[in-house]
Amino acid sequence: MDTQSIIVYIIVAGAVAFLIKKYFFKKRKKGDCGPDCGCS
Repeated sequence: MDTQSIIVYIIVAGAVAFLIKKYFFKKRKKGDCGPDCGCS
């Protein structure tokens, strides 16, 4: 495995982690909103 492949795998892993964080953790936080947070 050469350096270029390692860099590509790191970039792909970062992109997947970003997408998971963006779409899944945002929904959980939105549903956990309290009555006095001002988000309604």
